[in-house]
Amino acid sequence: LQEWELVVLGKLKWNLAAITPHDFIEHILRKLPLPKDKLLLIRKHAQTFIALCATDFNFAMYPPSMIATGSVGAAICGLQLDDSDSLTDLLAKITNTDVDCLKACQEQIEAVLVNSLRQVRQQEQQSNPSKTMDELDQASTPTDVRDINL
Repeated sequence: LQEWELVVLGKLKWNLAAITPHDFIEHILRKLPLPKDKLLLIRKHAQTFIALCATDFNFAMYPPSMIATGSVGAAICGLQLDDSDSLTDLLAKITNTDVDCLKACQEQIEAVLVNSLRQVRQQEQQSNPSKTMDELDQASTPTDVRDINL
């Protein structure tokens, strides 16, 4: 039965071993000059950004390497570990991508995060109107996919 399944998959030209953005994270992080104690946090933020990208159709045309690189860049900038253009240049060099395309991807990723956080705030205001605006404005980047309510 399994052999026939493989024949059918082969005839349909289905690729079951697809590359995802998660496959690139470790390779990118190894080549960046980052403090070792921040790597876990950066990785978690990048994985969260990748999960957000999976929920938005605008990222369907980006290759997985671009989404991973943009997510790592957005995570590092969001954590305020490096906000210079040299980071974007280095990321583009690591993955051999165009700097302008990478910047556009990273900006889109950050916009998706802002929209997601805005939706969460609206839901919180509707469900718990007693919270003050100051409490709701203390937004931070979610560090786990389970922290995101879509």
